[in-house]
Amino acid sequence: MPPNNYRYMMRPWALLFLFLFLRPFAVSAQTHLRKPFIDKLQAIGDIDSAKRYADSLTGIAKTQNDKLFEAKVLFTLSYKYYKKGLERVALDYAHQAGKVASPADSTTYVQTQTMIAWMLSRNGDTQGGLKTAFAILRETEKHGWKTLRIDCKVCIADLFRPVHNIANSVKFSQQAADEALTLRDTGRYISALSMVAYGYGDMRGKNDAESDQYLAKAVTYLQQLLAKPFADKLGTFQKINLMGNLGTFYEGLEKYDEAEAILNKALALATEQKFLTLQKHDLNQLMSLNVKRKHFDKAVAYANQVLALQSEANSSRPLQLNVYKEATKAYAGARDFEKAYKYSEKARVLNDSMLADGQSKATAELDKKYQNDKQLLLAANRNTLLKQERNFIILIAVILLISGAIVYRWYVLKKQKEAKLLAEENRQLARLDNLKSKFLANVSHELKTPLTLIMGPAQQLLDGSVTPVQQQSNLLTIGRNSKKLLGIVNELLDIGKLEAGNHSLRLAPVNLQSLVRLIYQSFASAAEYKNITYTLTANIDEGLFVSIDKDKFEKIANNFISNAIKFTPAYKSVNVVATFGKGMLVFSVEDNGNGIYPDDLPYVFDRYYQGKQDEKVAEGGTGIGLSIAKEFAELMGGRIEVANRWGEGALFTAHIPLAEVIVTQSEIPVAISAVAKPAYTAFASEVRPLILLAEDHAEMSAYISSVLGPYYDTLVASNGKHALQLLETSAQLPALIVSDAMMPEMNGFELLEKLKADQRYYHIPVIMLTALTDNQNRIRALNIGVDDYLAKPFVAEELLARTANLLNNASGRATVGITDAEDAAESAQMDAADNSGLENKPTSNSPADLVWLAGLEETVRQFIGTTDLNLAMLSYEMAISERQLFRRIKSITGLTPNKYIRTIRLQIAREAIDSGKYRTMAEIAYLAGFETPAYFSKLFKEHYGRDISGLL
Repeated sequence: MPPNNYRYMMRPWALLFLFLFLRPFAVSAQTHLRKPFIDKLQAIGDIDSAKRYADSLTGIAKTQNDKLFEAKVLFTLSYKYYKKGLERVALDYAHQAGKVASPADSTTYVQTQTMIAWMLSRNGDTQGGLKTAFAILRETEKHGWKTLRIDCKVCIADLFRPVHNIANSVKFSQQAADEALTLRDTGRYISALSMVAYGYGDMRGKNDAESDQYLAKAVTYLQQLLAKPFADKLGTFQKINLMGNLGTFYEGLEKYDEAEAILNKALALATEQKFLTLQKHDLNQLMSLNVKRKHFDKAVAYANQVLALQSEANSSRPLQLNVYKEATKAYAGARDFEKAYKYSEKARVLNDSMLADGQSKATAELDKKYQNDKQLLLAANRNTLLKQERNFIILIAVILLISGAIVYRWYVLKKQKEAKLLAEENRQLARLDNLKSKFLANVSHELKTPLTLIMGPAQQLLDGSVTPVQQQSNLLTIGRNSKKLLGIVNELLDIGKLEAGNHSLRLAPVNLQSLVRLIYQSFASAAEYKNITYTLTANIDEGLFVSIDKDKFEKIANNFISNAIKFTPAYKSVNVVATFGKGMLVFSVEDNGNGIYPDDLPYVFDRYYQGKQDEKVAEGGTGIGLSIAKEFAELMGGRIEVANRWGEGALFTAHIPLAEVIVTQSEIPVAISAVAKPAYTAFASEVRPLILLAEDHAEMSAYISSVLGPYYDTLVASNGKHALQLLETSAQLPALIVSDAMMPEMNGFELLEKLKADQRYYHIPVIMLTALTDNQNRIRALNIGVDDYLAKPFVAEELLARTANLLNNASGRATVGITDAEDAAESAQMDAADNSGLENKPTSNSPADLVWLAGLEETVRQFIGTTDLNLAMLSYEMAISERQLFRRIKSITGLTPNKYIRTIRLQIAREAIDSGKYRTMAEIAYLAGFETPAYFSKLFKEHYGRDISGLL
């Protein structure tokens, strides 16, 4: 059977919760400044010292008329008296706090009223306590204080218990728990859930089994609260109180050992902390427990302790009533009938004074009144809501009307703005169309002039009507104008690349002064021809090397100088000035001609724009040179400025940041000067090699055949598909294939893929001719497996040199012959280990051989940065003996392992050059695994027939 003594116990944990979890928020700057005083008052342990300090604080508050602070001090002192068990004193201070508390500080206002309600109940006036609690509950609902409403419901739930209205107690505590959960307020959820547990502990069923079920449910709730995560949120007072009540519920379930253990633990903690109210509760429960176990001597001992602990005047009356009843049983069991009678009489007198039955009826009426008031409040709220809805509808209608007017105005302005933009766009399109028309006319003029100077002298040479001296002059004219035509084409290609965003910097170490002087000298004859005074001032250290994209800088400088000479009249001057300091190159060109017409100045860097001078079209040009110069300068991280004096001349200045570099002798590129033309030596062979030429342009095909014809037999195909057909039907395989990149039906890339996928043709070296000079297409060709490529236009000597070089390399792969001492030593070493030697003719390779060779190349590339990569390392990685590796590489490629590794290194070096990411010969040499740049340069020239400095 559940015990009947604990249901009259007030639950002091609820008051602790109010104090620890509901610290008042600041309602004003002054209140915020007072908070340290409240914290200090809370920390004082001695009640007399606390009272003296509180009196001084209330004196200050009264002097400053700070009622909010005074209420907070009085409430804090009331709570401290409650914890010390002096509940009547606590009620007095709570009343004082209630007189000065204000809704302006909602937390203190509600805390004070709930404290009054609790203290009234604990002093026997539960009806008065409920009346106060319901009144403050209505206040919280009126003001919308959701969290404080939870506190009021917890208080009401606790006050229903002493008058045995357990159903209402559970109802209000459950509502509080649900609302706290909705607000995700952990502290209040613990408070409400604890009260739910106490309600179930008080509840009585139809029989003992049903009552035990309620008790078990209460135990479950308290066990959850005393475990994580809730246990971490509990204060010491609240935790001790929960433990004591858990012991009470264990006792009700007749789990006496568990009850005694946790009650003793709770008592020890309460005694240590001097929480008299909790000590009295725990001692009373231990007395009750020993009465039930018929350990009357122990029960009497606990009775003596609890009765001596606190006088009746200062005790909670329901708890004191419980103590008297249990003491009567203890003394009676110990056969001390005199004391048993004494405490029985005390219990009767106290019980009569509390009038519990009358209070129960009154409290039920209070609940009904609250429900009625609540309905009236809801009805009033509905009326208010209807008025608010009506006002809201009117407000929305006004807002919609105003919004409609604003939207209409915005729409009209938008249409007007769109009309203006459309008119401006049409004007810009018309201007652009006009610019493009002028641009096409200018380009046509610029192209036709050099074409005339090519076609005219060429026709004279064909007619044979010129002297030998005139022949030489005509040929020079044709060559000079061919270069000019190429320059125009390259400008147009640059515009396309800039628009596509495909331009990137190709940095290389360059002697800056030599570069500036070379650019200057290239225009000296043009200036002399026009009788223009042409000067250079170069404040640059002769030994200074910088990292620069030479081609792009040349185009910037060439545009500046060529424009200055073009627009400067005879007997005027053009001055070039170049200075370098603090990492910045300043290159300027100044003339004293007529300058730029003021209306043209904002557009001088626009593409296709042709300026006017006195309403006359400016002389010549495509209108894209300065646009390219500006974009190249910005690509290099710099800028271009123009200073103009109409009628006196113009000054163009480029500011370009450059990084100084230190280069070794081996890294210094070929001097920027005229290079002697190398002598060409044809491929040495008793039989003229056959070369397959795939080219769709008949004249280009005839030209290439005329270049190769004196040294090689040629077989001509009109496209890639035709080339494959010729390979199938020809009795002799070509020693080399020269293919154009862009052809109908099957282009050069597709032909290259088919050749490298066919074991019959994959070993034939391929040179690709292409006008696609961007890095992306070069890398594509290298990835497929092209041996070399030439960018159009090219000269005959370059094509012959590349052809001879590839044929010489191919002949080395096709025989057993060793080409250098290193390879000879390697071959002799292998022959010593294998007397069978090697066949003197190449074997046909199976698909398995090609797969194995691809794996070998991947392995070599993994270790390519290692300068000492050798046969032993490769044999370990490939899981094959050195002798077998040597023989297999030789049989498939015709190369020794060392030469094969060297070939892969050179291929990687070529890929690095074409990527544009590396600036110096040393960087590329070390990337590919060569020991020195000089040795790398020598091997590169032998393999590709070109100096590496010409590619950087």
